[in-house]
Amino acid sequence: MSKSHGPSAPANFPLRGWFADSHPGFRREILGLARPKAFAAGTIIYKAGDAGREIFGIRSGVVTLQGRFTHPDAMLLHMLRAGDWFGTVPVLAGRSRRINAAARTDVELLRVPGEELQALLRRHPEWVVDLGRDVVYSLDVALQGAADLLIRNASPRCAAVLLRLAGRRWASGPDAGMPSGIPASQSEIAMLCNVSRNTFSRVMREFTSLGLVTLGYRSLTVNDPAGLRAVADGG
Repeated sequence: MSKSHGPSAPANFPLRGWFADSHPGFRREILGLARPKAFAAGTIIYKAGDAGREIFGIRSGVVTLQGRFTHPDAMLLHMLRAGDWFGTVPVLAGRSRRINAAARTDVELLRVPGEELQALLRRHPEWVVDLGRDVVYSLDVALQGAADLLIRNASPRCAAVLLRLAGRRWASGPDAGMPSGIPASQSEIAMLCNVSRNTFSRVMREFTSLGLVTLGYRSLTVNDPAGLRAVADGG
């Protein structure tokens, strides 16, 4: 279920990643076009095959990206958080969506309508480069995720995946060392770490004893990103 909240985009949208590095005029125009929209947990925001004309920024909550071009056991690909944007690739490529986007928690989004976005890019064709920064950012995330899965030892591999899912894989930004929750079951996270459930449980007991993580019901909290990062980078 979704609900729009009126014509004005919130002024306190978090700036991070590619969006923070883009031209100030581009950011101002995009936020000016954006309209707040809420989705309840479990709601599909868009599906693979849908027309890709609009983009979304996350004001709060967690959005999951799910791909149907992977193995049936590996539907969940990544989690996006406040300050992240999604949906830009189909806009730039002029093609339909390739993945599903779903609200894992209740989320507050900014939706930039497709027609208004295209009109903006026609007025400022140079800003296609700014929008394309998100594609480069997404590629970096995908490459980092693939590289992390090549780590042979289970403990550092799990540490790297937990950091990525928690939005703490890279040691930069004011929130790099802050605790962060992962709204996913241990079975889901074990799948993303490419380890068995038993191996994942063993590694989590190790991490819990060190105070690196706290396990909850269908959730996990990364308590010490720096400590986990040391494990991941030492693997």
